[in-house]
Amino acid sequence: MVNKKNNTNDYEEAPFAAGMNFDPEDVEPFLKHLSSTVLDSGFSQDEINSITSEIDTMKHNEVKEIGTFDVIYKGKATKIRIEAEVHIEDVDKEVVLYMFSIQELVDIIDEEILKTEDEVE
Repeated sequence: MVNKKNNTNDYEEAPFAAGMNFDPEDVEPFLKHLSSTVLDSGFSQDEINSITSEIDTMKHNEVKEIGTFDVIYKGKATKIRIEAEVHIEDVDKEVVLYMFSIQELVDIIDEEILKTEDEVE
C-alpha cells in the first residue's frame, strides 16, 4: 500500500490516494470486487476493460492518468480518479494503481487493499 500526494483538486478529492502494486491480471478482479462490495454502483465492464487496456499498452516506468469515473458510494454520486504506473522487472510487469476520491472512500479502498494483500500472502 502506498500513499501519493494529489496535485489536482477539481472536485472534493482526498489529498492522498489509495494505492497498491498489482500484477496486471489482478487489476480487473480488484475493480470488480470494489464495484460489488464497496460501491452501490461501481465500474462497468466497459470501464474495467478500458482501464486494463490502457495498462496493457503502458511501457516501463510510464505514469498515466487513466481517467475519472462516476460511481455511487453510500447513495451519493462521487468520482474515482485512477492513475497507473508500470514497472517491468525482467519480464514481469507490475502496476501501481492509485485511486483518488473523497477521504471516506479512499479509507475504505485502503482497507480493501489490505485485505487483498493479506489474501495474496
